[in-house]
Amino acid sequence: MARRAGDMLFLSGFGPVEDMEVVGDDIAAQTALTMDYMTAALKDERATWADVVRVNVFLLHMTDRDGFNAAYMRYFEDVPRMPTRRCVGAGDMYKGILVEIDAIAYVGDAT
Repeated sequence: MARRAGDMLFLSGFGPVEDMEVVGDDIAAQTALTMDYMTAALKDERATWADVVRVNVFLLHMTDRDGFNAAYMRYFEDVPRMPTRRCVGAGDMYKGILVEIDAIAYVGDAT
């Protein structure tokens, strides 16, 4: 879900789920799918990853952090400044998904 509030765009609760089912067998696949969903939501609001200022990441297993980072960083290859990020371990994620991400972007006045 994406919601504008003034100059800010909030993306919440993105994960590797299609039709209420988990998609992707490993952290790399699940991260890429989640980031693709978020990329589409940003595009719908005329924003890009360069507009994102804060990202919160929830991993089912913190041991997946390296695999997550490898997939995540591909989305920021052409971004001049990385957003701030928090990455935490989370238990009992929806249907056992390995990753969930939310973000905040500065997009300018919505009017």
